[in-house]
Amino acid sequence: MSISSEITRIQAARNSLRNKAVELGLCDNTVKIDGVASAFETVENRGAVSAQVQEGDTYTIPKGYHNGSGTVSGVSGGGNYSLQSKTVSPSKNQQNITPDSGYYGLSDVTVAAIPAAYQDVSSVTAEAAHVLANKLIVTSDGSLLAGTMANNGAVSRVLDCEVDTYTIPEGYHNGKGSVSLVKETKTVTPSKSAQTLSATSGKVLSSVTVEAIPEQFVETADASASASQILSGATAYVDGVKLEGTMADNGDCSQEMDGLSVSSVTVPAGYTSGGVISLGDDIETALAAL
Repeated sequence: MSISSEITRIQAARNSLRNKAVELGLCDNTVKIDGVASAFETVENRGAVSAQVQEGDTYTIPKGYHNGSGTVSGVSGGGNYSLQSKTVSPSKNQQNITPDSGYYGLSDVTVAAIPAAYQDVSSVTAEAAHVLANKLIVTSDGSLLAGTMANNGAVSRVLDCEVDTYTIPEGYHNGKGSVSLVKETKTVTPSKSAQTLSATSGKVLSSVTVEAIPEQFVETADASASASQILSGATAYVDGVKLEGTMADNGDCSQEMDGLSVSSVTVPAGYTSGGVISLGDDIETALAAL
């Protein structure tokens, strides 16, 4: 058996004993279990007490426990006994019910039901922190307890990029508060430099529209030229990298050979603007002299 269940069992037994002690007028409903034990120790065991009472006499029943076997009998005297019927409602204090003047005794006493305002509060578990501040409850031992729970009412907060969390305060909330965001949208055009888009102060970005790449930006991943294939002084982009050409610009490549001492010409590597390779008059003159 757990400690918690044992404590609950002992509390239930304490409450039963205390309720009985209060009913017997031995203590009030605020004493602890040791006080209840002390109260029962004061009860004297009277056993079976018997007495005879003559008409007009009274007998005081001694305080204490009686086992129910004792008797009080009247001595026959032939008098006319006028008895009174009474009704009483339970209260927080012990009541001694006696006949009014002119009555010999009580014929019966009706004890009304416990009023609705009185309840068995032994099962109450609420603590001060569970009850709104300045509100009162009755604890399991019947005493008044003031609550300490904060009344936060309607708590509202707007979150943004700088304040993105909100700690809900401990206490009572009336359900009318809110935690919200102020959203905005933005648009950006791609550029050659990285861009960081930030929300306006007090807002958060709900979406960012990135426009299409401008026409002047061309995908160059499929370009295959190298620097040697680009004229010197000219540039081109190949796979995102800017290349400066190294190809020589030879301009007009026109040359002449005489066919005798010069039978071939060499065209230099690089770009040429065109030209003519021709034979000179030497070979014609030599042929004519044959």
